[in-house]
Amino acid sequence: MTLLPVRTLVLVMLITLTAPGISQEIKFVAHVDPLITWMSSNGSDYSSMGSKAGFDLGINVLYYFKENYAASSGISFLSAGGRQIAIEPHTVVFNSFSADVDPGDEMIYNLRYLNIPMGAHLQTNQIGSLVYFTDLGLDIRVLLKSTIDLPVSSEGPISGENAKTEVNGMNAGWHLHIGLEYEMSTETSLVFGLGFNRDFFDVTKDLEDADQPQDKSRINIFRFRLGVKF
Repeated sequence: MTLLPVRTLVLVMLITLTAPGISQEIKFVAHVDPLITWMSSNGSDYSSMGSKAGFDLGINVLYYFKENYAASSGISFLSAGGRQIAIEPHTVVFNSFSADVDPGDEMIYNLRYLNIPMGAHLQTNQIGSLVYFTDLGLDIRVLLKSTIDLPVSSEGPISGENAKTEVNGMNAGWHLHIGLEYEMSTETSLVFGLGFNRDFFDVTKDLEDADQPQDKSRINIFRFRLGVKF
């Protein structure tokens, strides 16, 4: 994968934040976001079989360079995944063994990432107790843990088996979040919002030794933002 768009965004943010004469203020948003996640493929060899519940727990940093404009970043622990089937017999390669899956039998991916967002945060002037905002940017994800569940396979039912062999160790994507802040005091606000994230790159490795079809399977995320800004 290429990280050129990420490097460009970081460079623009650094130039903006260090430019002389710009007022600077830092705010934090601690959040616990329930997620609906699913996998999609650009090929006909795999089909999505539905969504999985997930969560994103972390803290965002808003670096204001004007009253209603900020650069956003942060760090979080993200749980995501999806359900897929293959239209041909498929071999799943775990860390210590392999299992064969018949066409139409589910492969359930459970993925844990360290997530680093970078974006542009825009908000309205305060209207009563409310401020409306949007955040558009990029995410870098580092894989912490990956397991695959196979309800039916040549090895019998498999649950929670380590499968880092099957999943790429890094990914990147884009996000778009919208929402509102409800002022509780001059220093604290409750944050509510909705958002969508999508990967740029393939989640799975498509192992040639296991005769796995080449495709691009990506994680899609719909989120409910629940946070506190301080």
